[in-house]
Amino acid sequence: MSELPFTTAAPFTRATRFRSNAAACGSFAANAVSPVDRALLLRMQRAWLDRASHQDTIDELPPRPPAGARALAVPQR
Repeated sequence: MSELPFTTAAPFTRATRFRSNAAACGSFAANAVSPVDRALLLRMQRAWLDRASHQDTIDELPPRPPAGARALAVPQR
């Protein structure tokens, strides 16, 4: 009987799954031909991200900083 390797990866939470769905909607929107389809996919992406944020609240996790935020970045010299 072989043993499974020990991993320290974070558990796959519902919020992670919701963020994955949002990323898929974002990539679909980037490749959408119709402006109506693009708008729909971007709205779906925002809904998935809102749902992920709500799930973090339910799981009592701290809020995630916005993507690309530089509020806590150390100034470069």
